[in-house]
Amino acid sequence: MKDRFKLFSMALCACAFAACNDNEGVDGPGDGDKSPVQYVVMSATSDGTANYLQLASDPTKGTIDPTEANGRISFDASNPDFVNYNNELLIGMNYPSQGGTGGYSYAWKLIDGQLVQHGNGIMLDGDVKARGFFNDYLLGLSDQAEDNNHYTRVKYVKVTEFSSVVVDGKINCQDHSKEPASQMGNEAWGVGDIAQYGDYVLLAYTTKHLVQDGNYTSKAASTRAKASYGTDLDNNFYLGVYKFDPTDADKEYLKYQSMIVRKSEDHPGKEAGQIKGNSRSRTETGIEVVGDKIYLFCQGGKNFQTNSLRVPSAVLRISGSNIQSGKPVDIDSDYYVDLNDKTGDRYLWRCYYLGDNKFCLQLFTNPGMDGYTEGTHKTFGIFDVKTQNYTPVTGMPEAGDINDIALAYASDTDKGTVTFELMTTSGAVLYTINRNGVATPGTKVEAEVIKGASLLKQK
Repeated sequence: MKDRFKLFSMALCACAFAACNDNEGVDGPGDGDKSPVQYVVMSATSDGTANYLQLASDPTKGTIDPTEANGRISFDASNPDFVNYNNELLIGMNYPSQGGTGGYSYAWKLIDGQLVQHGNGIMLDGDVKARGFFNDYLLGLSDQAEDNNHYTRVKYVKVTEFSSVVVDGKINCQDHSKEPASQMGNEAWGVGDIAQYGDYVLLAYTTKHLVQDGNYTSKAASTRAKASYGTDLDNNFYLGVYKFDPTDADKEYLKYQSMIVRKSEDHPGKEAGQIKGNSRSRTETGIEVVGDKIYLFCQGGKNFQTNSLRVPSAVLRISGSNIQSGKPVDIDSDYYVDLNDKTGDRYLWRCYYLGDNKFCLQLFTNPGMDGYTEGTHKTFGIFDVKTQNYTPVTGMPEAGDINDIALAYASDTDKGTVTFELMTTSGAVLYTINRNGVATPGTKVEAEVIKGASLLKQK
C-alpha cells in the first residue's frame, strides 16, 4: 500500500460476474480517437451505488461526464483500490466490507484504443494493506491476529492471466526466537511497502505493540495479540529481504533471507524512521528503485500513541558495494537527506517517480506537528535524488480550495509527469505535474465522487 465496486444495476449486465459496459455494441469507453495511450478516469456517485471508468487520450483538455452512459464501464465495489501494472493493466481490487464476503476484482487493458476486460474476475477473500509487484505477480499482504499469534497474510495473483488468486500464505510476525522479530524487542511487525529489486522482494517493516485485553503491552506472550498503531521503535528503520516462491510447501510464499536495520540512535543528526506507507490507506510508497540504486523514503513524523514527533522525513540509499551479488545488504553511509529541512518542515506523505532521478513529493499541507493530520496532504514538490535539490510545485490550487485528492494516479516517466484527480471547490479536474515542478489543470470531470486516474499504454 496504505483503494471496492458495486454493479450499477444487474439490468446493465448479462452476467453477474463480469464488469458491465453501459454502451451496447462498444468494446469499451473512450473519447473516439482510439489512441494506443489512454488515461482512465475513475469516478462514483455520492451514494456509492455506481462506479465508472472512462477514457481520455489527453488529460489537459475536455470534459468527462460520468452521467452519460455512452462508452463508460461500471462495476461492483463499495470502495475500490486501483493498482496499475506497468501501464499495461488497470486492476480494480475489491475488498469485503466489515463482516462481508466482498465481490469480484477485475483487470482491464487497451485493445484498439478501447478498454476491455482482461482475464476473469477473482475473489480476493479478505483485505490487503500493502501490495506490490514481483515480475508478473501482484503480491498482497495484510496484518492478522489469531489467538496469541500476530501474522501477515500473503496473497498473490499472476496478473498476465488474472484468472485465479492464492490467498492462504502466512508469515509469523512475532516469533522472537529468530529474525526479523528478534531485532524488534518484544514488538510484532507489519509491512508498509513492497518492492522488487532483481531477484528479491523487499518489505518495509513497521513495528507494532501487541494488545492484551484492550491495553498496550510489550509482552509477546499475550493471550490475545492484536496489532495497534503504537510502537516504541518508530525511530528505527527496518527492511526485510525475501525470495518469492509461489510453490512454497510451507505456504509462506515469501521466504525470509535477511534484514537491514538502521537505528537513529547510532546516527545523531541523521535520524530516519520507518517506511510506513500511508496510514489507513492502501497505497504503495517508500521503497523506490531507480536503476541499480534503491532509495528509501521514510515518512517519519508523528507517533500516534504518544502524539509526539519522533524523526524527520528522510531519504536513505542502498547502492554500490552495499548490493552484493544482486542482494541489498546495507544502507549507504554517505547518503542522507533530511526532507523537512528541504520542504519547510513539511512531512512526507507519498512520493511518485517521474524519471530522470526526480520524484514528485506529496506533503502534509502545514509545517511541523500541526500539519501532520490525516487528509491534509495537499502540498507538492519535486525532489532530485541525485542532486538532492528540492523545488516547490507551482500551479496547484490553494489548499483551502482542494476538498480531496484521489489515491489512484497516472504516472508517465517517459514524459516526466504525474496526473491526479482533484475535487476542488469548483468541481473535479485532472491536474498534471511535470519534472520542472509546474502543475497544469486539464480535463474536467462532472463527478460527485472522484476515484482517481491511471495511464494505460497498448502493447
